[in-house]
Amino acid sequence: MPAVTITRCVCQRMPFATLLPIARAQGWTLDDIMRETGCGDQCGLCRPYLRKMLASDTVVFNEVLWE
Repeated sequence: MPAVTITRCVCQRMPFATLLPIARAQGWTLDDIMRETGCGDQCGLCRPYLRKMLASDTVVFNEVLWE
């Protein structure tokens, strides 16, 4: 299986590294991120990454996460 690197919401072109400090400063939950940025609110493929980002401060993922 080829290596994978996931670093952003593709639909909104928002890097997780940009989004995390904003989310932390604003005290956002996943629902807040979706409402305020649109990330996770279109195709939804980044939702598991956004959840993990909020839980662990991870912004670069090397595995495929599923809901």
